[in-house]
Amino acid sequence: MEKHRRFTESKKPHFDNRGYVRFVLALALAGSAPLALGADPGNDNTLSPPAQVIHELLPKTKVDAMVGLINFSYLNHGHSQEDTHANAIGGHVYIHSPELYGLSVGVAANFATWTGFYLHNDPELTGPYPSHGMAALRNAYLQYTYGPVVLRGGRLFIQTPYANMDYYTFSPRAFTGVATVIDIIGGGKSDQWSGTGPLQLAGSPATLSVFAGRMYGYESRYSPEFTTGNRYSSTHNNGFYVLGARYAGAVVGNPYALQAWYYNFYGFSTLFYGQADLCHPLSSGQSLFAGFQVVSQGTSGTGSYLPELNATSVRAEVYGTKLGYAFNDNRDSVALVYDYSPVNYSAFRHGGMLHPYNDLSGTLYTTTMQTGISDYGPGFAYGITSNFSLLAKKLQISASFIRYLVRYGYGGSVYTYNGAYGFPTGEAIPNQNLWSMDVGFSYDLSSVLKGLTVADYTDISVAGNRAGYPHYTNPYFSNRFYLKYHF
Repeated sequence: MEKHRRFTESKKPHFDNRGYVRFVLALALAGSAPLALGADPGNDNTLSPPAQVIHELLPKTKVDAMVGLINFSYLNHGHSQEDTHANAIGGHVYIHSPELYGLSVGVAANFATWTGFYLHNDPELTGPYPSHGMAALRNAYLQYTYGPVVLRGGRLFIQTPYANMDYYTFSPRAFTGVATVIDIIGGGKSDQWSGTGPLQLAGSPATLSVFAGRMYGYESRYSPEFTTGNRYSSTHNNGFYVLGARYAGAVVGNPYALQAWYYNFYGFSTLFYGQADLCHPLSSGQSLFAGFQVVSQGTSGTGSYLPELNATSVRAEVYGTKLGYAFNDNRDSVALVYDYSPVNYSAFRHGGMLHPYNDLSGTLYTTTMQTGISDYGPGFAYGITSNFSLLAKKLQISASFIRYLVRYGYGGSVYTYNGAYGFPTGEAIPNQNLWSMDVGFSYDLSSVLKGLTVADYTDISVAGNRAGYPHYTNPYFSNRFYLKYHF
């Protein structure tokens, strides 16, 4: 199978950024108000009442900033004699104001610019040609917090299984809409929503939390503009809504967590995702752990946008499990993983998934950097994953090896839908075998400069060849290098 990545996520119709630029300028002017009033900023008594409020709040503002260098290299000589590369300098500034009567404001600006290092520039980091750079205000939201309830509206980041940031470039996916998290049982951290992170259920200490969101548009990782299309179609659609819940507890000293999510991607599909995680502690910082996941997807309404994909219905299922062992104070782990997706003949790709607002972002246990059941199913995959920390936790290493069997392999791009049932045109390869190996590391260089990190991730994938079908020049090689400074 060819490993094309999608660079042409829809860009029209889009939302105008100018209003949000004015909003940020207003915040900047507000921040300078004490000086503009000619008062002594070190003496609250000399400030006017509005300036006193601003002067009190500014020191409590949360700021997260990063600059860095990213280099991507992709070699796919099975279908192209030209390697593709991307090299860019970029970063972000995320700001979240302190609360005033429960209200606060968050903004996030991301940018990336081409270095000109490569003649053939891959647009994954800086946008499609002729763009050599992107800058966007990806977050501009108003937040209201009242006890266990947090509500955000505007431009925002959310992190859910099938609508998320996919933050491996300088430009994470963002959404326009409204979302809320409510802690139903057990209290969350008192300041857990005062930072610059996305709305999500993961990481909350609450026993039971729920998530609800209604999104009308999104900004892809390849564009500085918001759009009302999605990854599959540039046609205007009505977005999606998502409902989720997470419950965490313990039985006889064995922690567990359950989560369930429901999405309606209007005119495309509905999707249910469920996951259960179990842990059995052993002695001396060791434990056994297990996980189970399920995906069930069907057509949304009349599936009015599916004809653009040469399909009339969606029906996909995935069942997965993992079993592992954690050690070294539960920081290191090794796990066996498995996912299975049955054939549903006559549906989209005979049982393939639609995921309009996330990529191969690791939701399924057997996903690797460039391969996953969510793009290549139906079929099954199995393998081993591992994570290790060394040198006083400064060095993080990950490695995985996954084998895939795809019921309907094909030689075209996974983002081409010009054949029957949404497949690319061409002869399908029955029960095609593939394997992928991922190896990566990250190293904390704070001993050199506080906030400095370096990381590198490599994927090697091989597609099985058989007589009478298209031949693949293997392997397909992907490499991503990161040098980042957080301050």
